[in-house]
Amino acid sequence: MTALVLFMVLSSWYDKSINYKQDVVHYKSALTNKKQSFLVSFSILRNWYRLTSRSEDPFSRDLRFLQAIRFFTMYLVISGHSALVFFVLPTQNASKKEMLYHKIGTMILTGGVQITQTFLAISGFLLTVLVMKYAEKRQSKPGILFLLKATIYRYIRLTPVYAFVILLHATWLFRMQDGPRWKLGVETERAFCRRNWWTNLLYVNNYVHADQPCVQQGWYLGCDYQLFILGSLLMILIIKFRKFTNLIVSVAIVLAYVIPALFIYYQELEGVFLVTPHAQRFVLWFDQYYQKSYIPLHMNLGNYLAGMLTGLVYLNLQKNNINPVQKRWFRIVWFLIVPTAIASLLIHYIFYVNDFEKPSLWMAIYFPVLKYTWGIFSGLFLIGFVYGVAPTMKRIFHHRVFEPLGRLTYSAYLIHVSVMRLFVLSNRSAIHFNHIGSTVVTLASFAFSYMIALCLCLALELPVSALQKLMFGSMKDESDKNDETDPGSNGTLKVGNGTARQEPRSDVNNSV
Repeated sequence: MTALVLFMVLSSWYDKSINYKQDVVHYKSALTNKKQSFLVSFSILRNWYRLTSRSEDPFSRDLRFLQAIRFFTMYLVISGHSALVFFVLPTQNASKKEMLYHKIGTMILTGGVQITQTFLAISGFLLTVLVMKYAEKRQSKPGILFLLKATIYRYIRLTPVYAFVILLHATWLFRMQDGPRWKLGVETERAFCRRNWWTNLLYVNNYVHADQPCVQQGWYLGCDYQLFILGSLLMILIIKFRKFTNLIVSVAIVLAYVIPALFIYYQELEGVFLVTPHAQRFVLWFDQYYQKSYIPLHMNLGNYLAGMLTGLVYLNLQKNNINPVQKRWFRIVWFLIVPTAIASLLIHYIFYVNDFEKPSLWMAIYFPVLKYTWGIFSGLFLIGFVYGVAPTMKRIFHHRVFEPLGRLTYSAYLIHVSVMRLFVLSNRSAIHFNHIGSTVVTLASFAFSYMIALCLCLALELPVSALQKLMFGSMKDESDKNDETDPGSNGTLKVGNGTARQEPRSDVNNSV
């Protein structure tokens, strides 16, 4: 921590010392000298302008609303996690928490675990669009070398902030508070982090020692990283064998559906992911539904694939100059997305009030259908937004305040659980559970998570991305320096003056 602060101070001082004209344009412009670029990588002002700048190229303008979607999705994720943390604590009115499971409206909260699938759909969408544009610019077909470079490039982009949070959980976090529940929730995870940190850094923590999680929300990063590799392989096949695109996509859809269905049947699981009071008591650490039907790669294939297919549809619509919003049926379907998505969550109620016989063929069929509708909803929503089906909402989502907030989502996702624990697990007595208290914790956690995310972004995320581009270059064709896309980072943009611009991965990126 001290070293990071020192780097930032010295880098900022050096950046100011070479600002001969003493104007802000200096901090917004790329430096041509590599040595100077290296020394200003940790400059606070330079990284602040990278965080808050916006590109005006057509591609960036089309997809600018994704920053707002990331931001609002992150709020819903924190809202759900704050309810989960409350269930860890002893309460004076425990029956009220238990009775929530007998109310159909609560299914919006318990079924709301689907919200993380939005990040996966966005990640798949961006991967497809950026890889296709990369192939078009180079006029060549990407192969295994491209996959290897993109995978390494993405690893370097994701890991430093992630490693810092892991280190925090393994060392200093437990010293920040005290109490019986604090020891259960934080000191236990400290032991897990010291034992299993390597599973996180290899992005296999959603399979290896999943019952002893370090940075529990990191399951999403493992899943997303694995899907990125599989998605890149699929895109290589599609680009290399364009005549067989329909066949390749059809096989991928069948596999994405059949694989989770088989697991649901043979592992005798429920038709939806159930969030039970007993499982929440131990923060889902030992819950079989969580480990078998929620966090594995093979149970999340469909929504990532739905995002990729949305990317192909988007590129095809652009190529043929087709505006789907002109179709009346599309406008009707688009405005039905939100109520239909809410209705799909309410259906979870039947699994909470009934104990169906397992294994069940109908539940094996039903699980992927219900889960993957979220990816379809996300895809339709993205296409409609791009083409302005709701102009007023689009103008709001394009407000420049969402540019930095959206880019902070990755760091906010990594740190928000630590913040919630600081607020909640330090309680030494039973609390009185109520919706107002839960909402206050949600809002406080949300605000503080983004404040800390700003520090992480300026101190680590943006400096590392600058150093990475300086040392390894980008995934773009060197002959096209002003191209806006960089598939290796799955969301890196370039503005006209060459200054790198970091967008968050769905990694709750991305991504959660």
